[in-house]
Amino acid sequence: MSKIRVGVIGVGNMGRNHVRSYMALKHRCELVGVYDIDEERNQEIAESYGVKAFPSAGALMSEVDAVNIATPTTTHFEIGRQAVEEGLHILVEKPITNLVEEARSLLQAARQKDLIVQVGHIERFNPAIQALPGILEKEEIIALDVQRMGPYDPRISDTDVIQDLMIHDIDVVCSLVPGEIEEVSAFARRVKSRKHVDYAVVHLLMGDEVIATLTSSRATNKKVRRLTITTSKSYIELDYLQRKIVVTRRGELMADNVDYQRENELEETYSNDKEPLKSQLAHFINSMENGTRPLISGSDGLEALKITKDIQRRVYGKERLPDNLDERHSAIR
Repeated sequence: MSKIRVGVIGVGNMGRNHVRSYMALKHRCELVGVYDIDEERNQEIAESYGVKAFPSAGALMSEVDAVNIATPTTTHFEIGRQAVEEGLHILVEKPITNLVEEARSLLQAARQKDLIVQVGHIERFNPAIQALPGILEKEEIIALDVQRMGPYDPRISDTDVIQDLMIHDIDVVCSLVPGEIEEVSAFARRVKSRKHVDYAVVHLLMGDEVIATLTSSRATNKKVRRLTITTSKSYIELDYLQRKIVVTRRGELMADNVDYQRENELEETYSNDKEPLKSQLAHFINSMENGTRPLISGSDGLEALKITKDIQRRVYGKERLPDNLDERHSAIR
């Protein structure tokens, strides 16, 4: 069986990591080449990894079976649509597109051609997150609290903290608590940016009355990536950066025919050292080889985007959303 031929479109900070990871998977796929609008960067990355530098996205698409889109969000739809027209499978960085209607249109076109669309919500490939379903299997979730915070990055000036950072946690929380979101409240403020909010707190009332609180910041001088889950029997702390889970349970014991509970019984889970990005790309290859639905499908990416847009409208209120975030249609239906 011949290897799947892949091309990477966009080789900035994220895209070049995709190139590196595909090269580490060369026993599974063939990285044919790259394209970037920056000609110097395009040549530099191609020469560094010994692949072809294409003069256009269309030229690259003519020689591959799948494309990896790691360009600015506002370009995802046009590049994705062109790839679908060429009959190519797609892995697109999050968010799937800039606008909800774009995502719907792209997915409809991909379904008509039976093409795979995988969205790069990479946190679902974090080994600690992948260990959670087993831990939660017999647990009743009461509440989740997520903090994703860090310093301001001036390179990310085209979107707000909700679409840049919080969307990761929207996707993770929805994967852990499936079902409709009953209520949403959101608060935010600008700190470093003129147009976009840099600090946001969102409360979600999810299925079975699960309460989720999401805090995202790019105005915090310490990098924090933490998820805590309160269940009927446990308190679960997950550190994304250390890939570590600590579970505190209250164990029921017997002593002289009297029931009592022992608190602070700790279980620590240290996840493996698998690189999430490499796992994500290997999963994409598996999906293409086997014709199976990816872990984070285009539909999952659409749902995360819909909730993101609803939160943004609540945050900006009567203000007009910044042009690149504007969405005319209701996000949660």
